Amino acid sequence: MPTIDFATVPSGVIISDERINFLNARAAETHAAFTRRIQSLMEKFAEARDNYSREADSLVGDETDPATRATAKQFARRRLLTQLSKYRQALIEASAKDRSAMLAQLKAFADEAQATGAVLASPAAMLGRVALGDPRKTQLIEQLTGAGPMELETAARTAIMSGDLVLASALALVVDRKPRDARPFRAGDLALRVMGDQFKDVSDKLHAVLMAYKTAQAADLEFIRGKPDPITNISLALGGLAEAQT
Repeated sequence: MPTIDFATVPSGVIISDERINFLNARAAETHAAFTRRIQSLMEKFAEARDNYSREADSLVGDETDPATRATAKQFARRRLLTQLSKYRQALIEASAKDRSAMLAQLKAFADEAQATGAVLASPAAMLGRVALGDPRKTQLIEQLTGAGPMELETAARTAIMSGDLVLASALALVVDRKPRDARPFRAGDLALRVMGDQFKDVSDKLHAVLMAYKTAQAADLEFIRGKPDPITNISLALGGLAEAQT
């Protein structure tokens, strides 16, 4: 039987719709701020590159002698590459604190989203959390434990038609405790019917939080390595966040 490493399970995590919406919204805000920061840095680098390129061209000037012109070009190119390398490193160092702070915040959101997703891993898991500690649920479980297949099926139909999630949660627990060959229906099917839409909404929002961190981290690495357009990757998360919030 697989075991859970409880040392990896964080404490103090609130699992609620309000908290999930908060994580999604804050991740989107932080992600957008990070994108603007990277974009600003890239614009500064592009401006410096244009300026240094013009300086390099001026070093070659109107020299017509082929040998002298070739030497001037080589010198100008080496100088340009050195200038650009130093300027990029200066941008990286000057922005390190801000970028690290935003990435750390996104990671904290992502870690919480991952922990929450492990608890809300399926419609059945979500349904099982409904009305925890509610006396009515306890009473329903006691009443339904000795019920026959027809009574359980009727109760399931009633729960679906009336939107009674407490009854559905009690039913799912009772049915899941029965031997497989004695179950009138699968608890997962009932859970999917009553919790499917909510599960998808929650899953999309949590996934968007994870993507916000992963793509921001990838964009940051590409910026440091000198890739041409780190914004292309980070825009993928923006789309995911926007989709999850619709």
